[in-house]
Amino acid sequence: MDVMAVLTWVGTITSIGGAAISIWQAQQSKGAADEAKRVRSQLIDHRQASELAHIQAVVKKAQKSMEKYGPGSVPSSLTGISPANDASNVQDFLVLLKEQRAHFGASNPNEADQFCDTLTPLLDSFAQSTAPETLRDNGKQIVIHISTMASVIKRLLDHKQEA
Repeated sequence: MDVMAVLTWVGTITSIGGAAISIWQAQQSKGAADEAKRVRSQLIDHRQASELAHIQAVVKKAQKSMEKYGPGSVPSSLTGISPANDASNVQDFLVLLKEQRAHFGASNPNEADQFCDTLTPLLDSFAQSTAPETLRDNGKQIVIHISTMASVIKRLLDHKQEA
């Protein structure tokens, strides 16, 4: 064999080895990219679950502040209460819900929008009323709506935590 043939064989073997190394590195890169996507997805799910848990805590506070106006209340039991504070807790919940509306679907309006649109006039009427009968009637409707939305939030949070 002459020198040219040896150099050709060495070059061929080196090229094949280089190609094998390139394929191996490409597979490692693909695996690392898949792992990065998986971790990113987990971080997003964790953040969303955390945000939903915060919404759940605020809805519970709003629900608790409005329970006294629920279906079992009577006008005489509403003396000495602070409807302004109770309305403020519900308003805080509505603001947070609007901020975090993306958790409730991409459609426009979604469940959060519909809830806020339904509850806002009731809350306005509640906040402006001074008569115990009106407070009870509006408060009862607000409690029912908040309870319904609390179950939606719990369902979404359970789904995120199970994923």
